[in-house]
Amino acid sequence: MPATTVCDCVEVGLLADRALRDRAAGQVVAVFERSFYTVIDGIWICIGQTGIGSGPLQVLGDFRWPGLVVGDPVRVADSVLWIAGTPLANLAARSVWAPRAAPHWSISSLRRGLDAVDEMWGDDLTSEGLAVVGAGPVPSDASALVRAAMPGLAALECVLAGGDDHAVQDSGLGSLIGLGPGLTPSGDDLIGGALIALATLGRTERRDALWDRCRTLLDGTNDISRIHLRAAALGYGAAALHAAIHATMSGEVAGVRRAFTALAAIGHTSGRDAFAGSLIVLRHALRER
Repeated sequence: MPATTVCDCVEVGLLADRALRDRAAGQVVAVFERSFYTVIDGIWICIGQTGIGSGPLQVLGDFRWPGLVVGDPVRVADSVLWIAGTPLANLAARSVWAPRAAPHWSISSLRRGLDAVDEMWGDDLTSEGLAVVGAGPVPSDASALVRAAMPGLAALECVLAGGDDHAVQDSGLGSLIGLGPGLTPSGDDLIGGALIALATLGRTERRDALWDRCRTLLDGTNDISRIHLRAAALGYGAAALHAAIHATMSGEVAGVRRAFTALAAIGHTSGRDAFAGSLIVLRHALRER
């Protein structure tokens, strides 16, 4: 990699921004090709190149960094983010990303959006992960991963319906937490998408009920997935997921098409898995009206 240069054009997610205060300090905890995670004063943030997409935990820029290892020091001094003793980002003029407010929507607009989703939610998008469950009834030839998720999907529907059988909900949702491969497993992504959709719809009581069931089960997954689930419980996720939810709610067909492309770029299946969880919530909202 070329030598590190200070980047002056930086976007910071609203949760990451809480960590980037002068004299804050921490260390690198995970390193990937296009990003790395740090913990600064107890707050997890993801520092990466712009192409990974906006989100609540991200610090994005045209960054170039030398080889990093877990444990390298991180600090903020005089509005500059330092990594492993080298200045990386000028935070003085950073922009702060936050999701837009929920759009105006109606039952007819939501139905129009879901119809658009159904037209595009083809086999090429649902061959892996849990995306197929966002399409409605699970097919009889579902994958082993989808079959393993069935108790969790039933428990999620129970929470959405306001059921109070907490033992059944805990058992079922526990089968989703940590389910599947990847940095953020498919089951976690699906739950995160459901939490964000509930928050977007203003159904905070159901969101909190789901989170109360899930927060005690987080030992079943990894550290990075846990912090993304905690962000989802606050109503925050990837910008592409918010765009997909908003477009579906408002029935903006062109927006749904754009969102599909953006979601496909998030992880191997993470974007589509998260949207599947959101679609479960949106379809439930349509049935309730």
